[in-house]
Formats: sequence, C-alpha cells, structure tokens
Amino acid sequence: MAIIVTRELSKSPTVGLGRGPGVSVPDIKAVHAVPAGTDLLGLPGDWTFCGEPTADMERLDYQPAEPGESWLPPDMTRWKCSGCADALQEV
Repeated sequence: MAIIVTRELSKSPTVGLGRGPGVSVPDIKAVHAVPAGTDLLGLPGDWTFCGEPTADMERLDYQPAEPGESWLPPDMTRWKCSGCADALQEV
C-alpha cells in the first residue's frame, strides 16, 4: 500500500517569526499519513488513516528510503499524528 505524507496547518497562523513584521507563517498542527488514491497520478486519498479529511492539507515530498522505514519524516516527529501512527500499526 502506498502512503502519502501530508501536513495539517493551523487555521490561525503565527505572525512574525523572523520573517518580517506582519508576515503570517502557518503553524504545523499535525503530520498525517494518507493512503494513495486509486488513480494513476498517485494523489492522496480523501481521508487520512485517522479519519481527517485531506482537502486542506499540504502534501509533503517524502518517501521512506527503504521498505520498513517509518512513514514519518525524521524532522517531523514533533507533529506526528498518533491516530495515523496507531492505525498504520494495525495494517
């Protein structure tokens, strides 16, 4: 099964963060795992493994280097969706 990694952004972005006054920077709310859709384009499915809709999520350009490696990018562990992680352990 192909897994696509997406990130869910906060609806209220942080302003500033060293990018200039008044510049909004979206905060990462969670990083989710999504089954690939059934089309040949490899687009994400409509729902994450934890049941969240993917319509407003951003796709991350990440694929594990080897089979059996974690679906989660190493630099994103802070935002791992525990619901997706639990669901993938059951698959």
